[in-house]
Amino acid sequence: MLVSTSLLAQPWQFSSPIPVTAAAREGVFHHLESAGRRNIAVSDNSVAVAWEDDRDGTPRIYLARKSPDASVFDQGILISGKGEAYEPGLVSLGEGYFAVAWEEDERVYARIVGPDNPGPIYKVSDTLSSQVSMALKHDRLLLVLREQPQRFGRIVLNELKVKDRLNLSPVNNCAVDPAPPDDDQLYPVISVLSDRIVVAWEDRRHGHTIIMANQSQPDKVCAFEPPARISEKPPQDRTVIYGTGHGVARVALANYGQQGLYAAWADKRNFQEGYDIYGAEKQGDLAFGANVRVQDDFGGNYRQWHITATGNPDGRLVAAWTDERDGNMDIWHSWLEDGEWSEDLPLPGASGPGVQYHPSIIMDKSGNLHVAWIERQTVGGPSRIFYLFGAPE
Repeated sequence: MLVSTSLLAQPWQFSSPIPVTAAAREGVFHHLESAGRRNIAVSDNSVAVAWEDDRDGTPRIYLARKSPDASVFDQGILISGKGEAYEPGLVSLGEGYFAVAWEEDERVYARIVGPDNPGPIYKVSDTLSSQVSMALKHDRLLLVLREQPQRFGRIVLNELKVKDRLNLSPVNNCAVDPAPPDDDQLYPVISVLSDRIVVAWEDRRHGHTIIMANQSQPDKVCAFEPPARISEKPPQDRTVIYGTGHGVARVALANYGQQGLYAAWADKRNFQEGYDIYGAEKQGDLAFGANVRVQDDFGGNYRQWHITATGNPDGRLVAAWTDERDGNMDIWHSWLEDGEWSEDLPLPGASGPGVQYHPSIIMDKSGNLHVAWIERQTVGGPSRIFYLFGAPE
């Protein structure tokens, strides 16, 4: 049954939530924490969710799928190897195929999962590495990750060729910021435009965390311009309070329309309110526009974080996040309408009693919204993952 969340005219009607994982079990905890918060993807007639849990005493990566008409997810499959594994990222390859990448024993690995079986595990980096995000460019899988060969981590792009649908082979790799890092670079996310690749990440080159971005030269993969800052310095000088500057965290990128690209992140510039959700739109070349607060004024006195964003070719853009305004952790969302962010609404089934947090969202070509998140009955209790489907009005 489809139900509307509010009298406010909104783009979707949402069905009842569906569990992705088995019933919560004491001592088992699930995580949806990929760089860019890309833990859900749609590939033609299949939707998939990738996560990490410790059901057998060791954190490992799992993936579960369902068809659009199915009322349940399959039992899921083990994706990672024998080591401790974290932060899986997921991307659709089309025709029921998905690519999954993750950190395992401090190295990044990837594999392709087909409709019938998974391909071999491929080791992406021999260097200390983590925090991987992916995008598809024609038949090439692009992975950005944090490598740390020396003191500071830096963002590196790996270009892999997809062979025989299930196999990966190396093509190219390069640093996204051509200059050697003088402080840490973390949690990259990648998006592909028609002729350029855009990467955004957390950067500490100014002694505090800012959001930086870089783009490739036209029709190139491993040829990058000098990077630029996305997150703005607040107009007030509060360095006495902030120290070297205010905090930002975990940027997400969303493609929408024909060439639109939006960056969103958690931002603590209003330091008395905790984190808010801010964003900026790419406006030609590498420049992003003025920073805009995404959540509405009613959320201004409460903490928001775990931002995730998605869009589709028709121009729809939506953001979702964890929000405390109703006294507990819920998933709230907003969408861009005529250039302005809408009033915020809680997601049905992902709000109310209990704890709902760490959302991941994706919109398919038809405008359907797919949502995954973690639920706990009580703070600190065992967890499970749920899924929500929104059909366009």
